[in-house]
Amino acid sequence: MSFAIERILTGIEGLDIVLNGGLLRGAAYIIQGSPGTGKTILSNQICFNHTDQGETALYMSLLAEPHDRMIRYMQQMGFYSEDRIPRLLTYLSAYSTLDKEGLRGVIRLLAQEARRSKASLVILDGLFVIHDVAGSEHEFRTFVHELQGQANLLGITLLILTNQQRQPSSPEFTMVDGWIELRDVGHGLRSVRSITVHKQRGGSFLRGEHLFRITDSGIRVFPRLEATVLPSDAEDEATGRVSAGLEALDTMLHGGYPAASTTLLFGPTGSGKTTLGLHFLSQCTVDEPGVLYGFYERPKRLLLKAQSIGIDLAGLVETGALTVRWRSPAENLVDELGHELIEMVETTKARRIFIDGLSAFRDSLIHRQRLSLFVNALNQHLRSRGAAVIWSLESKELFLPEDLPTDQDISAISDNVVLVHYALRDGIMRRNLSILKVRDSDFDPISEEFFIGDTGIRFGEANLDRLRPEGALPDPTTDESTQKGVTRRTGKKGS
Repeated sequence: MSFAIERILTGIEGLDIVLNGGLLRGAAYIIQGSPGTGKTILSNQICFNHTDQGETALYMSLLAEPHDRMIRYMQQMGFYSEDRIPRLLTYLSAYSTLDKEGLRGVIRLLAQEARRSKASLVILDGLFVIHDVAGSEHEFRTFVHELQGQANLLGITLLILTNQQRQPSSPEFTMVDGWIELRDVGHGLRSVRSITVHKQRGGSFLRGEHLFRITDSGIRVFPRLEATVLPSDAEDEATGRVSAGLEALDTMLHGGYPAASTTLLFGPTGSGKTTLGLHFLSQCTVDEPGVLYGFYERPKRLLLKAQSIGIDLAGLVETGALTVRWRSPAENLVDELGHELIEMVETTKARRIFIDGLSAFRDSLIHRQRLSLFVNALNQHLRSRGAAVIWSLESKELFLPEDLPTDQDISAISDNVVLVHYALRDGIMRRNLSILKVRDSDFDPISEEFFIGDTGIRFGEANLDRLRPEGALPDPTTDESTQKGVTRRTGKKGS
């Protein structure tokens, strides 16, 4: 007969996902981290969240620092609630007991106070003090072993905090039921915080490092998206086509983008990637809303840009058909961006998503080799919600690139790839659009020329007399020939 192991929720957004449902009841955990990594905030936040469920918690410190000082700092956090102390949360110093009665006195006090307060969650802050006081490694190990025994006997969840950087092979990690580590991770001039669950006896969890932030509301953990990939049967089975917002492009795509697919718009600066994305979003409705998630153009500027090409983006925002979110491209956590985008899609029920700036996600990575794994996981989450997704990515090459985007195999994780590029023809820089691939579908392979005017994008021949400087004659070397990145137009496809 199998017995389910009861869990208690930490209430910290993202952490319960990493722990696959929360902490184990009746288990002892070591929470390890250097000073400043967030152990005190983490443990206090778990305590207050625990009391939200009507449960009782005990915070016992082995440090000489008075609790009122720590509480003053906690009062600034959004999770703090004055009325919980001491009714549901008791703060207690065991420093004098340790000084007078030694290690056995601390064990006795913990068990006595846990029973008295009927606590189901106990924090013991300052394991490094025990290590300094213990006469030997054997005595220290015995103390940790007895703590684990008390947690099991009393049916409490015990979190033991330490700032010591002990080796993973240290005996105390083998004795406890769980081991969680908080770290400061340096990357160039940046420093980010990460949490790693190394061990949780009798329970699965998401392995590896997961980044987190400390805000005025407390800690929020962002599980790595590639560690939370949905099962294949969770993907949306939507079929059919989604209009690109341009009749000519829909024709080239043989009906539009495949539903619930991802598209990469790849091209140099100024080539029309954002404008193509705005046309795509112009088809949003209240019944099929959309999301514009960008980094480089603020919402007001985007609304004006859309208005200048005849797209009423402001009207779509006003009716709720479109949600626009702008994020500064600096100092982001890539998983935070991904989780925010997923939440927006879930909240708005968005069916069209334009992400203007794949490079901002790439630049937010601490480990660049994650890019393809991350984007693939994010695409799966968005497609599973029935959304058609367009990403824009800037190319360094102005003309038709000889090499397609291979950075981290990014082209391999996009269902459709559309190239926008420049071509020099008759002494004039022209814009061209080429479709590289469409998921499970045929498409028009001919490179088409397009122009951006006050009605947006239009495909077809330009008025060269208007564009050519006065008195200039057509260049005979280019008029009837094809240069790099230019498709000669004769009016017949395939010529």
